[in-house]
Amino acid sequence: MADTIVKIDSQGTKIWIVDQPATAWADCSAATTALLAGKQVGCPQSIGDITETRSVNEIKCLSSNASVKSLGAISRGSIAIDMLYDPDDAKGQAALRDAFVHATPIVIGIELSNNKTPSAATKKGNGTIYYFNALISGVTTGIAQDSAVVYKVTIEIAGEIMTCPAVLGT
Repeated sequence: MADTIVKIDSQGTKIWIVDQPATAWADCSAATTALLAGKQVGCPQSIGDITETRSVNEIKCLSSNASVKSLGAISRGSIAIDMLYDPDDAKGQAALRDAFVHATPIVIGIELSNNKTPSAATKKGNGTIYYFNALISGVTTGIAQDSAVVYKVTIEIAGEIMTCPAVLGT
């Protein structure tokens, strides 16, 4: 039997925003329910990379070529989300602007497009969803010749990156 290559297209990826809950969600079911009931960001153009790294410290001996490495704590990067500017987006873009202006922590959910069986009733599929606590550290409105106006938000990943199925039981 030949190996199957799994490919997930970025087209169809959705971004969800919710307020930080008072207590952490108990499981993927609670997290997914809350995220998919949140505010959706309209027309994202690109999201960037979800990155986690560890610092590395190399310890060497003066008396020999011996060395060892130790790993530090996890450091999480930032993500720049580009979207078509929509002054009438009273949900997604407004929530991002408010979080920036008021320095309010939020939760970002990024639902990948591996929707095998989207529900006609909810128009939601069963993709993979990443979610994490976030802080908005920058906003930019790009206005270039021969281009659409783009709204860019820089998001700082401010907690552990969790992964869940967007619809449970799949």
